[in-house]
Amino acid sequence: MMDHMSQTMTGPMVDVTAMNVIVALALLFAAVFVAAWAASPRLRAWIEKPNYRFQKNARTYDEGLMSERTRL
Repeated sequence: MMDHMSQTMTGPMVDVTAMNVIVALALLFAAVFVAAWAASPRLRAWIEKPNYRFQKNARTYDEGLMSERTRL
């Protein structure tokens, strides 16, 4: 009985497809990115800066709406 993985004298043959390579590279890049993010406070600050900028702009907008409502 032969499975999709052929048996050779050295053990099972690994089926290397383009999808396997893509997934492996994506996991490798994700691991490197997470390690760099965890190791570098400057990188974390640079990555998270747009989020803080958005929160500040949203707060400023909301405060502007509230002050406009109190003037009416």
